[in-house]
Amino acid sequence: MRSETLLDRRRWLFAGIALQVPKAASAAAPPATAADLVLANVWDPRRDPARCLVSEKYDGVRALWDGTGLRHRSGRPLAAPAWFTAGLPAEPLDGELWMGRRRFDRLSAVVRRHTPDDAGWRSVRYLVFELPNGAGTFAERAARIATLVAATRLAHVEAVAQRRVADPGALQRLLDATVAAGGEGLMLHDAAAPYVRGRSDALSKLKPYLDAEAVVVGHRGGRGRLAGEVGALVVRAPDGRTFRVGSGLGDALRRDPPPLGSVVTYRYRDLTPGGLPRFATLLRRAEAM
Repeated sequence: MRSETLLDRRRWLFAGIALQVPKAASAAAPPATAADLVLANVWDPRRDPARCLVSEKYDGVRALWDGTGLRHRSGRPLAAPAWFTAGLPAEPLDGELWMGRRRFDRLSAVVRRHTPDDAGWRSVRYLVFELPNGAGTFAERAARIATLVAATRLAHVEAVAQRRVADPGALQRLLDATVAAGGEGLMLHDAAAPYVRGRSDALSKLKPYLDAEAVVVGHRGGRGRLAGEVGALVVRAPDGRTFRVGSGLGDALRRDPPPLGSVVTYRYRDLTPGGLPRFATLLRRAEAM
């Protein structure tokens, strides 16, 4: 379906990418790469949430621990202080770097630095939610994550809390409570699913709005009070469609917009009959590249 192609499809970002990772410390834990990561579909309300383990969707920066170092989901090395990763297992981990709800901009400023900001990293937590290429069902992997994290004895490393919900009504109440408290939404992982690389229904996201990523391919000049500044970004979705994103650009971004070729995340309400995002609003420059 055309609507499905616009719902946060990121597979294109990983095409042809393979990490150059040193040999793993354990033969039982092969190096993980960006191509190994699990990606989420949008939750289908026709599915039974009771079959899933549910956790909060954290608005952070995804980070892959390959057994020797942290990497962005694109494979680019992530400059963390040595003390932050000391004690992590040789087994690969997948998780989110997080500073707390509604603190993405501050987090992004800290983790983007090529030289670690030691003071800034003291406020960062590593929330682990998956074992790349791990064996067993997700419920079994979640239990394994809890064991691995407990063994690190690191206060800044946590296993993402997973819970069950009885039915769609309970799921909606949990979503409402999470959003009301400042959360972004929920993640639903099929408890019986083996590890599935790429995008599948083994992992789904549920939010009160939709978001996706697109590549900036142009800048449209503003008019009136915006004369001389950028009025809108021209972006290209993974399916090749182009459209404008004007809402959400603050004064700083209108003066210094995301460069051509950069990836941005935008929010939208639904799709037009022509398949384009309705009321697209810029959220931020994506962390994918």
